Amino acid sequence: MTLLDGPEERTLRVSFDRIADRYDETRAYAEGVPRRIAEALERELTTDCAVLEVGVGTGRIAEPLRTHGFDVVGVDVSMGMLSRARSKGVVDVALADATSLPFVDDAFDHALSVHLTHLISEWRLALAEMARVASDRLVSMVTERDGCDLEAMQLAYEGACADAGHKVRHPGLRERELADVVRPMRKAHVAENTVGLYVTDAIERYRERTFSDLWDVPDDVHQTAIRSLEERYRGVERLERRERVVMMVWAMRDIKELITTSGQ
Repeated sequence: MTLLDGPEERTLRVSFDRIADRYDETRAYAEGVPRRIAEALERELTTDCAVLEVGVGTGRIAEPLRTHGFDVVGVDVSMGMLSRARSKGVVDVALADATSLPFVDDAFDHALSVHLTHLISEWRLALAEMARVASDRLVSMVTERDGCDLEAMQLAYEGACADAGHKVRHPGLRERELADVVRPMRKAHVAENTVGLYVTDAIERYRERTFSDLWDVPDDVHQTAIRSLEERYRGVERLERRERVVMMVWAMRDIKELITTSGQ
């Protein structure tokens, strides 16, 4: 995790520079899912609107949108991730912090935030900035899981860490959890995403700390948790990641009301 100077205080944000070269392969969508995401966004938005993706990363969302005719601007705190996005043709990107966006008020119609806000301790400040620079809607693609194999592995790792005295957690609030704070104006099922993975590869991703919530786990706790996974999954060959991709849409006026009432 990286501490960056915010406009008023030091805020915890997570930069993915350390895994930019393998980010896509460890978070792959099944075939056809990126196209269905782009089609869902095309139904929600129009190609003549101005869209800002905050936390554009490697361009997983922006690249298929671009092929569908959208002109998307992207920002991210990771230069490594932006380099990957540019290699896919997503060139209108900039190194910038979600809590201090370098744009004038109402520069965009809509903001996209996908797997971002849980990485920022001052997530309300990030939402305030999105609401400042985008006038109409906040849109996110969230994933929902109900007891799939990889979720069970995640819970097993977290349980082993808790037994060793460390709580695994992110600094902020996930977009899907934002729905419990501010009711979305719309929620729509987009796709089923099912990806298979060998157990050895899944455990190796934990061993290499591929996921950001593992980065501050103490080494001794991490090694204990890895041994626990190896024992638990001995003799198991393959796992599945089964999840629903769901689009959530908030009116920016509702996001602004949240920020106002929370005193941000």
